[in-house]
Amino acid sequence: MADRVLTWYIAGVLSIKGAHTNVREEYVLDADYVPVGWRLRQKVAQAGDATIVDINDDGVSIFSLRPAINQGILDSEGVAFLSTLTVMEEGSVITLDIDQVSGTTPGSDLTVHLELNKA
Repeated sequence: MADRVLTWYIAGVLSIKGAHTNVREEYVLDADYVPVGWRLRQKVAQAGDATIVDINDDGVSIFSLRPAINQGILDSEGVAFLSTLTVMEEGSVITLDIDQVSGTTPGSDLTVHLELNKA
């Protein structure tokens, strides 16, 4: 079980228009943390291209391969992060970007979790 879980929820159909940078809440870390896992869930799966997200630590991605949910799938999870990321420092601002949404039929009601353990 993670020491802390950051959660973002985007209600409704994911928009294929407009900027998708720093969507929803920004979190400021209250201690030093190590990322241990991520999870994406949506209530309605998309058709076509994958839904791809990115989580940033002070504006820098924490992933070498961004998390995605592929066509027809409702959830995805993983434990892979940027190999040079050793700790997310206290006071860091953590934000979520939606990097890709299907142009065919976007998914909807997306929840993104970032699981963290204290360093």
